[in-house]
Amino acid sequence: MLDRPLLSRDPHPQRVEGVAGLIAAGDDDGLAAALVDLAAANHDVWCLDGAEARDAVRALPDGRRHALILRLVDRAAATAPPVRVDALLIEAAEGIGPDALSWRAARHLSGIAAASETGLPGVLAALAQVAERETGAAPPALLAVMRRTAQEYAKRWPAGLWAPIQPWLDRTAGTLNAGEPWAEAANAQAPAGDLLSHALAASGAKPAPRWSSRAAQLTADLGGEQCRALVRGWLALVPSPRTIPLRPAGRRDPNEVPDPYNARALRGLLYLLAVTPPHPDDVPVVGRLAQYTAEKVPGHGPRSQMVAHACVYALERFSTVPALRELIRLRSLGQPPGIANALAAAIARRSVALGVGPAPDHAPAMTRHIQIESSVSKPCRA
Repeated sequence: MLDRPLLSRDPHPQRVEGVAGLIAAGDDDGLAAALVDLAAANHDVWCLDGAEARDAVRALPDGRRHALILRLVDRAAATAPPVRVDALLIEAAEGIGPDALSWRAARHLSGIAAASETGLPGVLAALAQVAERETGAAPPALLAVMRRTAQEYAKRWPAGLWAPIQPWLDRTAGTLNAGEPWAEAANAQAPAGDLLSHALAASGAKPAPRWSSRAAQLTADLGGEQCRALVRGWLALVPSPRTIPLRPAGRRDPNEVPDPYNARALRGLLYLLAVTPPHPDDVPVVGRLAQYTAEKVPGHGPRSQMVAHACVYALERFSTVPALRELIRLRSLGQPPGIANALAAAIARRSVALGVGPAPDHAPAMTRHIQIESSVSKPCRA
């Protein structure tokens, strides 16, 4: 769904009554003007009084709704300043079949959907069908919204609610979401589709034995260190700005956090590095990613607790003194409680395993014992 406040702030319910009258009179030019005025008043939030207007629009026949969508686009753009009607347009499109949607309307609606974190499954499916009819393929940005929608819906709703988009999810399984440079590079450079599919299949705080065995075999089949070097290159790109910006939701800016679908693949790729023979270049790349994903952003907290924890797991599994140094450096920066606890536990375990110092309560002594240079303790930015 489009990200917006929960409650309408429209103080003029008489505008809603006017919408009903214009619908009954068949005055769709006046209806478009009234709805744009209402959107300006309620900030494109269609709850409370606005929900009545929204529902009245959605009850119109498909053909009339399609024509109204085009009128709304033109009217909102001609207003000075332009009025945002994105949420209204998506609501108006719900239930319209692809045969009733023109390419002009579908293109505009697809642009709105592409800037959203999630969407209405029925609308997304119709837009994909129109795009395939007109261009031969659904846009990658629209497919990305589908995957994020299915992942979000899976947390709370039965599978039937996202059934309309299931064909596209099945058809593009193993592909990462466009919009992030690292994921686009991975889609283009992955030596085999199995690599990203297997990364997406990882789950839990640590990889399962069967998953780890398959990851090790897959890495060996794909060139061993050559495959790992590709993965390191992708991880280094994670902090790069999005190529497809998303619409901020209140204080929370989705452009500042990893795509939640792609984050699952990041976890899997980190696990892949963790369960295969390490390389000295792994440590700085994983350390920078840990620092980036652990940083707090307004309205969200750490960018990705899941990815940050996977980084800590990988650094511990490397079982080298440089990796231990990196864990200590990360802890010295001050981390959110859950990540800080994971770092402390990893440091304690690796210190004992490597025989290089006491438990983390005595970190200064341990730091001296393993001779960490002062430069190592400096923050490391991507």
